[in-house]
Amino acid sequence: MTKNVIAFMLGILLVLPGSAGLSTASPAPQTAAELVRMSYLELLELESIPKFPGNEIKAVEQQLNAEKKSEADRLKKEEERIENELKAARRQLDELNKKGSRDDAAQAKQRGDLHCRVLRIENDLNKIKTEREKGLPIVFQNRFAKLELIQKWPQVRADIEQKIEAGRARERRYGNAEDIGFRDLGIDGLARKQQEDIKKGQDAIREMKSQGLMPPEVEDKELIKYVQDLSREIADASDLKVPVKVTLLDSMEINAFALPGGFLYVNTGLINKAETESELVGVLSHEIAHAAARHGARLMKRATIANIIFQAAQVGAVVLTGGVAGIGMYYALQYGFYGLGMILDLSLLGVSRDYEAEADQLGAQYAWQIGFDARGFITFFDKMASEEGYARGASFFRTHPPFIERIMSTFSEISYLPPKAEMRVDSSHFKDARTRAAELIRKREKEEKNKPSLRGGTPADCGELRPAAPISN
Repeated sequence: MTKNVIAFMLGILLVLPGSAGLSTASPAPQTAAELVRMSYLELLELESIPKFPGNEIKAVEQQLNAEKKSEADRLKKEEERIENELKAARRQLDELNKKGSRDDAAQAKQRGDLHCRVLRIENDLNKIKTEREKGLPIVFQNRFAKLELIQKWPQVRADIEQKIEAGRARERRYGNAEDIGFRDLGIDGLARKQQEDIKKGQDAIREMKSQGLMPPEVEDKELIKYVQDLSREIADASDLKVPVKVTLLDSMEINAFALPGGFLYVNTGLINKAETESELVGVLSHEIAHAAARHGARLMKRATIANIIFQAAQVGAVVLTGGVAGIGMYYALQYGFYGLGMILDLSLLGVSRDYEAEADQLGAQYAWQIGFDARGFITFFDKMASEEGYARGASFFRTHPPFIERIMSTFSEISYLPPKAEMRVDSSHFKDARTRAAELIRKREKEEKNKPSLRGGTPADCGELRPAAPISN
């Protein structure tokens, strides 16, 4: 195979609409500090990456650590300021309570205003804590990952080119992509075991529903049909040998997850966030790969249903009693930390480098198999990596941790796969589905504003509670 064909696979493909593609009008960044500000896809598709001396890499590491500390200090000071504001508001309530046994009209109004003030301050406090504890680490985790990528990727790319030219591309793990559907993924009795997984998945779903942990299901028939049809198209071109069973959840969280036995759950937040159909296909293919390779079932050997429900009970107890965070916990659950995702992160979908790498590789193959640009998963990964300061972005990385090996291995797999003349990127069906999902999210957000708070009354009585601004780049 010629180097021209390899170049075609590695970089000449059309950049996905909405992705951070390279601009031919602008010169490529030359310093390591500039490169770490680029997207993953931009870095991977650079024609060449300079070899930086160790002192320059060290300087960038020190710069990133200094930026991270500075931002953490800023957020901590802001958190302390808000905490003091909250204490002052509560002192005012204490003083009001000392004025008598009953409120007159003026005192009742003052008390109501103070209640609203406390709710707003708690909301602001939770936002800033989420930024400091969740958003900030993810921002810099991705920047350090890119610094590592620019050091490692040139050699990895050279190895890929060498193996393709030497006719050894199929020697990689799961290198038999043309045999999708006819292979066993190294698991003896794969079809039988996938069939056995169905009961495990059903048990998990039943227990979660009984505990009230499942978000409501979407009732929009057109949107349901679109997601089901697309998921089944992927599943039919995968190594999954049991029917995929798709449920669309009315949840703002940007995620999807698969349970043992081919049970796929997709949140409306994911559909709304994807900018192209190939991005949505990338995530769905990744999740279907988890089911095909039996990752959930294999993890359940270490995390039983009883463990899951115990964790669910702990989360539920905090929510129902108000916990120490009060309305802050309410905000956290609605903006990226819905109980179900939290539980799955801790157990069924517990972090496993091996399983995530397998799902990345197999997912890229499944997207390629049905003719989609498999880079959609990377562009979506890029998008979530830029969700700085938001719990919604952090929620995606709970179950899709930004290990640098994952990015390189996924793009390596895309480079190994035989090129196709035309790859699907978008469709009018997806655009319609995204519009429908956005409308459902707007409706959900409006309902959440009017939902009774943990202390009685409604947030709407106190005006709109707005999400915090993202951490700047």
